[in-house]
Amino acid sequence: MLKFFLLSFLSFAFISCGSATNIETGQPNFWFIPQPLTSFSIVLGDDVPDTFDAEVIDLDAFSTTKLQIDTLHKAGKKVFAYVSVGSWEPYRTDSKNFPQNIIGNIYPGWEDEKFLNIKALDTLSPLIKERFDMIKSKGFDGIEADNIDIYTHDIDRKNGTGFNITLADTKKYVDFLIQEAHDRNLSIGQKNAPDLTKTYGDLFDWALLEAPFHDHYAETFALYPQHHKAVFSLSYLDNTTQTEFLTKTCQQAKQLLFTAILKPRDLSATEIRCHR
Repeated sequence: MLKFFLLSFLSFAFISCGSATNIETGQPNFWFIPQPLTSFSIVLGDDVPDTFDAEVIDLDAFSTTKLQIDTLHKAGKKVFAYVSVGSWEPYRTDSKNFPQNIIGNIYPGWEDEKFLNIKALDTLSPLIKERFDMIKSKGFDGIEADNIDIYTHDIDRKNGTGFNITLADTKKYVDFLIQEAHDRNLSIGQKNAPDLTKTYGDLFDWALLEAPFHDHYAETFALYPQHHKAVFSLSYLDNTTQTEFLTKTCQQAKQLLFTAILKPRDLSATEIRCHR
C-alpha cells in the first residue's frame, strides 16, 4: 500500500517520472520527465559553477564527475548529460574506438568534428551503448542526445555528411536511442529536429531547442507542454539582444509554456533567464 501511495504521489509531482515495461524483465521502468516551466541551466564550458538555481542542469557527459552529480543531487537537482550521437569528436576519451569507415565529412561550423554514419547501427550501436552506460554509472538523470538532425545536411542531395542520411534513417536511429536510454531508466530529450516532433513527441521525455523563436519553429513543439513535458528554449547572444530576449522572446515562451534562457554560444556559465 505504501509503495502504491508513493508512486501515485510521484505521478502528480512537479517533476515526475515516466514508465514503460522492460521487454526483458517485464517490470516497469521509471525515469525522470520534467514538467512544463521547469527551470533549466546548461553549462558546457570549463567554468562549471558549484551551485545552480535551476532545477535541471545540463552538463558534459565526459568531463562531469560522479562527485559533481552527487553534489547536485544532494541539492535537489536533476542532471542531464550532453553527448553528441551524430558527430565524431576527436578529443573524447573513446574517440579511437570509432572506425574510420563510419566517420564522414567535417561538420560545418565545427571544424574539429565530423559526421557519423548513423545508418551503420551494427558498428555504431555498441559505442553508443558504452557511452550511455558511462552516463548511467555517473548518476545522470537524462541524456541530451545532440546532432540527431544531421540528415538536414543531406537534404539538398550534396551529400554533406558523406553518407546520404535520410529522415527515415534518422527515425531508425532515434528509435534505438530512446530504447537504450529508457532501458537504463534515463530520460532523453528531442534536440531540435522539428521534423521528428509529430512522430516522437509521445516518445521523447522533453525537448531542448536552439534559437526556436529566432528561427521560427517554436510552435512545432507546442504539443510537448500539452503532454505535460518541458521544452527548454535556448537563445544565443549572437542572434538576439538581452532586451529583445527579455521582452519579445520571454513573452512568446510564456505563451507556449516553454522555459527560456539566453546564453553565449560557448555555453559558459553566463546566463539570462526570463523574469518569473
